[in-house]
Amino acid sequence: MTSKIRKNIYRLMAATMFCVSVASCSMEEPFGAGGEGTLTLNTEIRGNVVRTRAIAADELTALRNKCVVYIENEKGLIRKYKGLDNIPGEGIKLRTGSYVAEAWSGDSVSASFSSKFYRGWQQFEMQEGANSLTLRCNIANVIVSVDPASLGVNLTDLKITYWHSRGELVFDQNNIADAKGYFMMPNADKNLNYKIEGKKSSGEAYEKTGVIENVQRAHEYILTLTEEEAPITEGGALIRITIADIPVIEEEVEIFTAPAIQGVGYDIEGQVVSKDRNFKDTQVYIRGYFGLGSVLMNVSDNFTGLTSGMNLVEGSTQTDLAAKGIKVERRQSTDAATSLESGEVPVDELYVTFTKAFLDALAESDTEYKITFEATDGRHNVSTGSLRIANSEAAEEHLAPVGLSEAELSPLAIRAKRATLDANIYDAAAAANYGIKYREQGSSEWQAAYPASGARAKATRATIIPYQVTLTDLTPGTTYEYIAFCDGFDGEDVRTFKTESVFEIPNSSLEEWGTYVGKTIFGGDVDVIIPSTTGDKNTSFWGTGNEGGASGNILLTDKSTDMIHSGTYSAKLKTGSAMGMMAAGNMFIGTYVKTDGTNGILSLGREYNGSHPDKLVIWANYRPASGASVKKGNESFVPNGFAGGNDHGQIYVALTTEPVEIRTNPSNRKLFDSENDETVLAYGQVTWTENFGADGQLERIEIPFVYNDRANTKKPLYLIMVASASKYGDYFSGASGSVMYLDDVELIYE
Repeated sequence: MTSKIRKNIYRLMAATMFCVSVASCSMEEPFGAGGEGTLTLNTEIRGNVVRTRAIAADELTALRNKCVVYIENEKGLIRKYKGLDNIPGEGIKLRTGSYVAEAWSGDSVSASFSSKFYRGWQQFEMQEGANSLTLRCNIANVIVSVDPASLGVNLTDLKITYWHSRGELVFDQNNIADAKGYFMMPNADKNLNYKIEGKKSSGEAYEKTGVIENVQRAHEYILTLTEEEAPITEGGALIRITIADIPVIEEEVEIFTAPAIQGVGYDIEGQVVSKDRNFKDTQVYIRGYFGLGSVLMNVSDNFTGLTSGMNLVEGSTQTDLAAKGIKVERRQSTDAATSLESGEVPVDELYVTFTKAFLDALAESDTEYKITFEATDGRHNVSTGSLRIANSEAAEEHLAPVGLSEAELSPLAIRAKRATLDANIYDAAAAANYGIKYREQGSSEWQAAYPASGARAKATRATIIPYQVTLTDLTPGTTYEYIAFCDGFDGEDVRTFKTESVFEIPNSSLEEWGTYVGKTIFGGDVDVIIPSTTGDKNTSFWGTGNEGGASGNILLTDKSTDMIHSGTYSAKLKTGSAMGMMAAGNMFIGTYVKTDGTNGILSLGREYNGSHPDKLVIWANYRPASGASVKKGNESFVPNGFAGGNDHGQIYVALTTEPVEIRTNPSNRKLFDSENDETVLAYGQVTWTENFGADGQLERIEIPFVYNDRANTKKPLYLIMVASASKYGDYFSGASGSVMYLDDVELIYE
């Protein structure tokens, strides 16, 4: 097929970054109604950029295998598939309603010359009957390169480096001609930096740095060096630097699912059964994209009058089968060229109907009749499926009454001390007292667990009823085996899961304190106190705003013996005033990056083990000062009545997939946004407007983690905690003298 070249400008907003089309299938409603439909999901991966070779066949195969597809609704993750070939060819059965489909493929690497990442996202409505969704995964990297013409400037040992906070890429004379760099931008980074190095003809070193601001995904930034004559007074030549922002030009690489083979009104995975010769017309539906090159039908040995190897797309075969009571109807969309020009995908469909007369006439057999279809589409993708027919008691297949679900477990399903597992009822009449049995791997004794009262769900298909069991009091970091069971039946499908390990917060007792050398706004060195076992702000788990306060000779956070829960020290956070500005006493998990004028830049979050705690517990005491002040211009950021009243204290916790940058400078302010930041998976907070804890005593406070929908598909990689004696300190608003004491911070797993 001749690929179409399309030029697309993708914005950072997800709604416009992903170009996805939804179209209804051309066939009638073969899957029945009643609030349920079948979704045919087609996934395309589009990612070639200008001056890049075509994607090779082995690369396409790798992308297909790596592609992960999620389907979610308001209740969370509904389906997850790893590898496009694992998307059911017969379609995905879903209840009617609103859903989101999301796909990821490739390698999400901070900086690479070879690893690219692709993303796709689309909302869709599930209707009764047949539905079709085409989900296009487009390149999600920021792309950089150097124009080969730059090698012609009068610089030797030319080297150009691009970088952000998580990685860098170096272009030199060996790779400039054809290399492209691919960056995944951290949430805190909006810009790419670059540095040009080389030697002039005089032997003098040349170096120039710069910033490409507000880079966008699916854009290529091409740096070009050229020479222009300098004024006579300078002599020689000047080097001009230009950076072109080129929207990605992509060659459309369509990776569709292999042909679909489905039963119309029944599950083709099961048998079609009639032991009293009372069959009904039974139809098999076969669909292929870009034409069906062949559909071979092979039959089991117990058939008479039918032979294997018949090609159902041939007219002569269709005529012969019609005489035997097997009808073949072919429906084709417009020809491939016309469809592609209009942006549609040509679809070729076969309906193969085995009439009641044909099925009733089959001789009684002790083994099932089996008809296997092998469909090859216009792109040489192949699928197989079988119609299985039983017309005797001996041939009928009796399914297990219960079995484990094939659905992928979500990241939230397996916790440190509990696990939520899915199973199905296949025979409701036989499945009494159903549940899941489990044991530690290596143990011989099973324990039984049952669904919560009322947990039995409605059937999603005529013969399958899902149920869910939550196991509790498990041991962290332990591998368990489990099976489905009911009275008189234990499943043979034994699976395993491993509970998460608990995360121990470093220096959680706040006993260790040290100092490091920081910088004041005037450029001088200053010793900064920090709750740290290393005395290094870059490796310490905890950070404070003390480096910013040092410029005004004010200590915001320090160790204290005034109130303790255990050990010798607690942390004392006290809001003060310096140089006419309010500075909040604070402590956080992360790093104080630097002081920006009289403002601070922080990096919140430290690397984390991916576990899912239920709450954070901390011992605290808070005393707000009265007479809160609000910096002029920030009135809209504080609640009504705050000015002149009590200060507010706050502690919040979060689990994220990236560290979060905080900037308090009003000109480029960026604060923590628990609701809209896509890296946040869980959040919890407590805010005090009055005294907390008895005088002179610390009191235990629990802060539950509330997990959002993103936590159903992503694991947390960073832990954040922020405590502030003045909640609105980011806006330089609060009351000098507000004090918070903290001790013994712990994650709780239930």
